[in-house]
Amino acid sequence: MTRHHHRTLHSALIGAVAVTSLGITATPASAKSSLSFTAGPRSVGLGGLVHTSAKASDDNPSFNKVCVQQRWTAASWRNVTCSKPVRRAGGTVNVALRVKQRGHLHLRAVLFEGRSPQDKHPRTLSVSHPVTVTVH
Repeated sequence: MTRHHHRTLHSALIGAVAVTSLGITATPASAKSSLSFTAGPRSVGLGGLVHTSAKASDDNPSFNKVCVQQRWTAASWRNVTCSKPVRRAGGTVNVALRVKQRGHLHLRAVLFEGRSPQDKHPRTLSVSHPVTVTVH
């Protein structure tokens, strides 16, 4: 390899490292979030209790809250209870539901992000897998 080729290769390598370094430092940081949800028992008699627990966290600068939602068979989801909206957090919700009808009760947790604590239309950040409870 000639001296000229060696210098060209060396310059190209330094340029590639510099571009890569700039690319890494210029990458925006992404918010980290988590959502966990449990509900049980999976089968309960009419009038029985179903215990739910949801925990969420998110480090974005908005106001976050976690909600437990329910629906019966084909009905739409509705909030049962929610944590208070907190900036750069998520929250924890524990609730015992007394079931008042037979059928399949579906439960899930949802992490919402709002622009303020009073935001009436927060954005959904994540949704847990639903848990189905059979009420007999």
